Amino acid sequence: MKSARKLLLLVPVIAFGLLTFTYAAPPAVDSLSNSYYLYTGALDIKDSGVVPVPSRYQWSVETSWRGIDAGGNELPDTRIMLRLYDPEHNFTALTAQMDLATATKLQQELSAIIEKKRQNPAFQYRPKHYDAKDIPRMEFIGVDKDGVAILREVTDK
Repeated sequence: MKSARKLLLLVPVIAFGLLTFTYAAPPAVDSLSNSYYLYTGALDIKDSGVVPVPSRYQWSVETSWRGIDAGGNELPDTRIMLRLYDPEHNFTALTAQMDLATATKLQQELSAIIEKKRQNPAFQYRPKHYDAKDIPRMEFIGVDKDGVAILREVTDK
């Protein structure tokens, strides 16, 4: 009977110890990769899926930290965080944590575009995020009895 009581007391102590170790341990290496989060709880989502962001929202660039170790010391993080937030309601709509290589690449691209826009306000930059060959070309044939468009894929020969 005494051994059962000791066991009942020991199980919660062991479980608490394991949970403490789990939360105090540094995160896995992949947690330092780029991560992007979009929070829409305080925003209205339109039927089309568009989420308009009020103009009062502001951008900030911040340093990241991974948490606190068992000794109460902050765990360093080499990433940079880009944040879109509402200063009036203390709400963050978007966070983008990125490693220094990604942040440096974006910084260089942004500074080059800003410089070109200063020299010529009409300058336009549209990056190619896809290959035009991957988008099917369609030819309009007509409309069926239900009002649905009839299309035929055009292939280059």
